[in-house]
Amino acid sequence: KKTYTKNYTSGIMEKKTRRSEAMFGLVQPDKVKVGQRIKEIKEGMQLSFTELGNRLGLKKPTISSYVQGYALAPEGVINQLSSISGKPVGWFYFGRVEDYIRDYLFLTGHEYLVKEHPEIVENILQEFYTGDFKNKGWENEVGYPAEAFIQDCFAEYADGIMKAYVLDITKEVLMQSTQWMALSEKEREDAVILISSEIIDYMDVSGDIAYGEKAKVVHMVEESINKLNVKQGIHFQEQYLVGKLINLLSTEEDTEQFISTLSRVFTNKHFSTQFGGEELIEIFQSMRPALMKLYRDTPPDVFYDWFEK
Repeated sequence: KKTYTKNYTSGIMEKKTRRSEAMFGLVQPDKVKVGQRIKEIKEGMQLSFTELGNRLGLKKPTISSYVQGYALAPEGVINQLSSISGKPVGWFYFGRVEDYIRDYLFLTGHEYLVKEHPEIVENILQEFYTGDFKNKGWENEVGYPAEAFIQDCFAEYADGIMKAYVLDITKEVLMQSTQWMALSEKEREDAVILISSEIIDYMDVSGDIAYGEKAKVVHMVEESINKLNVKQGIHFQEQYLVGKLINLLSTEEDTEQFISTLSRVFTNKHFSTQFGGEELIEIFQSMRPALMKLYRDTPPDVFYDWFEK
């Protein structure tokens, strides 16, 4: 189902030799925030600096330096604090799990998308806790999501967001073009799917366009519109069967011819609507919207796996 289900198991054994690296990857603990969380525990338990220090086997100036954020409390101290407070080790270093996920996505350049779609953090959080293939390999040393896990989850959820984003821009630009008026309702729908799919495929391969870079998407849509030959109709790429089927089911006449071809192959009988049979035409054409959605949502490399392996 997801790529990360197989990415981490092989790396579990390496954790023991890469302990500090696993704990502190791209997201680094903030000494001041760690100190604030220690202070929260100290005040919640109504302990003085001396009393908390005694519990941890530390002198008052040492525990005070951690609380004030002058120094980062070492792992051993954090583990003790976790034991006496019941708070996870990761909470002391990074706060809530969702804050940690958000910090990672911001650091990897996805701040704009996450702010526009904050639900993506919640989706990753829920996948981490309840995913169908939940395993320890998804966790770093403090029990928080491994950075590779976050990145893989984000890529999956962001893919759907990017497709909808490009689809909306494509429709917006097309509606403002002169070619739009020359197209039938069906051709308009076809044009939106065809152009947006080509742009999404290019983005997947090149990585040139990020969420929010609307001007780049608009430019690509305009270039694609200029290549449209309205008189010849809208034709989907036929490298794989899905595009071929969409074109074959384009009109009632095309569909009738397609069914007749199938009938001759399998029954050696010709099909014609001269004496009825329109219901069969309708059934075949009802597949076209689903095929178009499949064409839009499926990358070419997936079709390659389906049809060429």
